[in-house]
Amino acid sequence: MFKGFYNLASGVLTQTRNLNVIGNNMANISTPGFRQDTFTQTTFQDEMIYRIGNTDKSNPTPIGRMNCIVTGDGNVTSYKQGGLNPTASTLDFALQGEGFFAVQSGNGVTYTRNGSFILDNEGYLYLDGVGRVLGTNGPIYLGTDKIACDSLGNLTSEENGQYFGRIRVVDFQDYDTELEKTTGDMFVATGAPRDVNTPMRQKFLEDSNVDVIKEYTQMMATERALQSAAQVLRMYDQLAAKIVQIGPT
Repeated sequence: MFKGFYNLASGVLTQTRNLNVIGNNMANISTPGFRQDTFTQTTFQDEMIYRIGNTDKSNPTPIGRMNCIVTGDGNVTSYKQGGLNPTASTLDFALQGEGFFAVQSGNGVTYTRNGSFILDNEGYLYLDGVGRVLGTNGPIYLGTDKIACDSLGNLTSEENGQYFGRIRVVDFQDYDTELEKTTGDMFVATGAPRDVNTPMRQKFLEDSNVDVIKEYTQMMATERALQSAAQVLRMYDQLAAKIVQIGPT
């Protein structure tokens, strides 16, 4: 009896986490450059095998017969390119291809595909709520939004041709092992970034790569699964209460 209860309870907890990931994707549909996450699951046995050091699933270390309990295996991020949409702002930028903008935040350098920049109070190119955008020689001072940008991110004044610097774009060898998603559309590096020459477009923003139809379908299926599991759990709870009332015979 209790084996089934534990299996159901673990399923509810896991599906709740899945629903949270889906909800976060849906909430960031309009966030420029946002990268969609997919929640993955595993069994409790496989997770235990991994934690005790045996990662060879073709020859696992036995830890018992109860392997139906599911648990979260983490999130997998999709790095598929989002669509590009034109804007009216000279401080909006989009990357056409692989790579990330580098931003100096309060906790160090962070990386993003969100090129929706502004000027801060001192005239530096800035990502709202995060920090100053980095160029190849540090933070980029503009002092004006009347700027032009070529395909490599070189910034010049539209008024007198003054050169302000080049927006830094970096990439990583392996996103799965060298990047860690923090909040929203931001990443921190766990590996070494390398400078790249990814083409850039001014007065464009990249859409999020969230598949709205897929996420909505998964959200509905997950909610139905949670409702069904909750009903069965209530039945287990009622049965357990009756057993306690009857007591030992």
